[in-house]
Amino acid sequence: MGALIAVLLALGAAWVALGSQWWVVRSVDVRVEAPPSTAPWSEQVADPAQVQRVSGIRVGDRVATLPRSEARERLEEVPGVAAADVGRGLTGTVVLELQLEEAVATRARGDEQEVLASSGEVITTVPDGAAPGGEEGGGTPALPELQLADGVPEGQADQAVSRAVGTLAVMSDETRQEVREYRASESGLATLLPDSRVVHWGHVTDEADLHERERSVRAILAEQSPAPGATLDATQRGTVVVHEG
Repeated sequence: MGALIAVLLALGAAWVALGSQWWVVRSVDVRVEAPPSTAPWSEQVADPAQVQRVSGIRVGDRVATLPRSEARERLEEVPGVAAADVGRGLTGTVVLELQLEEAVATRARGDEQEVLASSGEVITTVPDGAAPGGEEGGGTPALPELQLADGVPEGQADQAVSRAVGTLAVMSDETRQEVREYRASESGLATLLPDSRVVHWGHVTDEADLHERERSVRAILAEQSPAPGATLDATQRGTVVVHEG
């Protein structure tokens, strides 16, 4: 008798999970968390209707058999999405949660600007002149524009930008305040300072490493006061080589 009751209960649970209309997707809720630098374009990056289409989850799907892992993987392939999660509840609501990547720079491409993540990936594209910060950007700080240095082969431009953005992402605010221009070179990030001085930082993604190089550069600028137009090579940790003339 006990075994029969257990079987009946199991069958009943299966019917509830697989057959009852109370256990189907009745709505899809898209929730987006964006860093301040990406917030101005969160709806453009993660349009709710598009997010639901990409997930493959539709109203009417059975809750018990939702392909949650597959949906999460598809969502994490969307440009600008750092992480995703697919949750479900007893009410028939499926929650798609997205964490967007942090925007760290822009890059001009024709009459548009690419908004770049620290990985170098393009988060989104906006019309040229659409301020990535300030009043038009919802009060977020303006993003630095990364330019391609002279002499970078066309076929290596994207790689140079990716390497430079990774360094720019961990640069201190103190150093950024002195920068007039950011350049992506074959060796990594280069910055233009007042008096046309140029600093080559190399490809550095470790914050502590870069901050040590920044301190060394500031010491050289304070103690030696290199001539206008001088180049400071800080591509090697602990060493800054000054080239003048």
